[in-house]
Amino acid sequence: MMKNIPAKKDHVAYVAFLRGINVGGNTLIKMEDLRKSFESNGYRNVKTVLASGNVIFEAPEENAAALSQDITRMLLKAFGREILAIVRSIDELRAIEARQPFKDMEAIPGTRLFITFISENMEGKNISIPAKHDGFLIMEVSGGTVCSVLEDGDGVGAVPMMSAIEKEFGRQVTTRSWKTIVRILKVAGR
Repeated sequence: MMKNIPAKKDHVAYVAFLRGINVGGNTLIKMEDLRKSFESNGYRNVKTVLASGNVIFEAPEENAAALSQDITRMLLKAFGREILAIVRSIDELRAIEARQPFKDMEAIPGTRLFITFISENMEGKNISIPAKHDGFLIMEVSGGTVCSVLEDGDGVGAVPMMSAIEKEFGRQVTTRSWKTIVRILKVAGR
């Protein structure tokens, strides 16, 4: 297991959330190959978390949008596929965790919590919160994230939820479970 190495003062710790990696048998990329690609492009202390395209790394760049574009280009060159990369700093993820967006949700069987990352900051988007949809509830839209609660039921699942979110916010998004975010923070050494 890799040791948690704190970011040097001239580097910032980030997570790249890659859309559609190793999901449903599509865009299959080995995590070792992904890690090597990041390292060969100058990113440091690269760690992958799960196989769904979560990459922790350090970079001197402090502009997440510029990093997203750089990583998207890098992935196209390395793997021949255009893969959306949405980048957030570890500090941003810690702030979401500290905000506790799901604190008012009762943990009952069949309820799953999700964070959708949007490539643009959508705080100004005019939607009613909380917005009830078929089988899920949007709890919060803030700082380029959508926090949703899914109530598993007949015909309701994560795919229809993500489709509804894409219809509302566009396809420049990627979704992770809250458990994945907590795991990423643990690996990052929160």
